[in-house]
Amino acid sequence: MDTLDHCPLCHEDQFQHFLTCRDHTISGENFDIVECEDCGFRFTNPRPSADDLGRYYESEDYTPHQDTSQGLIDTLYRWARLYTLRWKHRLVSSLIAHPPGRLLDYGCGTGEFLDLCHSKQWEVQGLEPDADAQKIAAQEYDLTVEDPEQIRAIPSDHFDVITLWHVLEHVPDLSKTIEQLQRTLAPTGTLVVAVPNCSSFDAQFYGEDWAAYDVPRHLSHFRPSDVRRLFNRFGMTIEAIRPMRLDAFYVSLLSEQYRNGWLPRAPIVALLSTLWAARHAHRYSAQLYLIRDRGTPWTG
Repeated sequence: MDTLDHCPLCHEDQFQHFLTCRDHTISGENFDIVECEDCGFRFTNPRPSADDLGRYYESEDYTPHQDTSQGLIDTLYRWARLYTLRWKHRLVSSLIAHPPGRLLDYGCGTGEFLDLCHSKQWEVQGLEPDADAQKIAAQEYDLTVEDPEQIRAIPSDHFDVITLWHVLEHVPDLSKTIEQLQRTLAPTGTLVVAVPNCSSFDAQFYGEDWAAYDVPRHLSHFRPSDVRRLFNRFGMTIEAIRPMRLDAFYVSLLSEQYRNGWLPRAPIVALLSTLWAARHAHRYSAQLYLIRDRGTPWTG
């Protein structure tokens, strides 16, 4: 295990225990989430070392990296993914003046979104650390997906849009990753970042059983203020925040399962979370951030 001695967001060295959560998906182990006493950022600490982290993804039950349907929750996840694929394509197309353009999907999983964009004449590139997901992308979609380290070989100012669909919370080194993403983004490009929101109603309702904590795979646990502060450090600004409404239903179903709760309650909690978020700015279960370099004109 690696123990961080400073906050990944503000680099202060004083933090306190926030929650202890169980890895319900793979190991059954408990992991601590701490909260920075200076900025309030929450992160998993200690966390698996870089050499050990991969084994916490090695399971057919880890839905985002598998390509089979097993059980109700996995089936609902895949229906939701199919529904959102076209929405994602419409979104990225709206971010540039003359689509299609150049797209990087960072943490592209098995490549469904890349495949759709490629079919719409986008010039696409995918980076993904999971070797099994890379193989599926090659076999199913004839896509060449490389390890995230290969971002260093990509020319600067290259992509019109870079997407991270529920990826940033997995990233071990936030600063180095954002530096490379910013370097490869065109001056007028947009970074699209979707992450869970640990200040949402469903996060508060489920507490340590909230499925979007997903320790130890989720290393960072963001609130909107955390995302803003993080990208401000790199001279980038959030131009828009949009809800990802379906996430509350999926996360609530998993959370009820984790606490051996009453599954029919999950959609009620998800609906309450969505209604509560509508009255409290930027408090949806998961949110999408559209980010650009400061000073870039916004046309979205």
